[in-house]
Amino acid sequence: MRDILKYRKKELIIITIILLFAIFGTRYIYYKFEDKRNIDYNTKDLDITFHSSDGDLVNILKVTPVTDSVGVSSKAYKFTIKNNTQSSIRYSVHINNNIDLVEKDDCGEYQIPPNIIKFSIHENDEKNQIYTLADLIDGKVLSRIIKANEKKEYTMRFWISNNSTVPTGAFLHYHGLIDVVDEGVNIA
Repeated sequence: MRDILKYRKKELIIITIILLFAIFGTRYIYYKFEDKRNIDYNTKDLDITFHSSDGDLVNILKVTPVTDSVGVSSKAYKFTIKNNTQSSIRYSVHINNNIDLVEKDDCGEYQIPPNIIKFSIHENDEKNQIYTLADLIDGKVLSRIIKANEKKEYTMRFWISNNSTVPTGAFLHYHGLIDVVDEGVNIA
């Protein structure tokens, strides 16, 4: 009887060690790949981290007009802005055309008109702000102040307006960039 109990304890210890190894191994692998998804862009005072392998690239590859309620649940482009200084800094978020990619792909005549591309942006749990690309002045979406050592997380989504006259499935697309600009103005 003692030999059976001794054998069972030994089995239990071996199984426990194997399970702990599996748990820690899985955790390590998950975080290793999660870090590779994050793409960092830094300015002198700000760290900007895009939380997907696309980084700051925005691509709409199909013309599929949808309502705003469906659009705000489309693919998310998430990024974090962190102030690394001891003073407040003004920054702005811009959406620019990815001219390099358009020239590389030679697809200038196939770009979706900016007046039918809608997008939303919100910080953490605030309400979505919905805009049309054509309404932006110099691509500027917003301008805000970030306090010393503060971190802000944003989510942006892009879609084609439901009021579009462009037919669904048209051979058009959009290449853009999300750009965070450190305006270099320290607020006392």
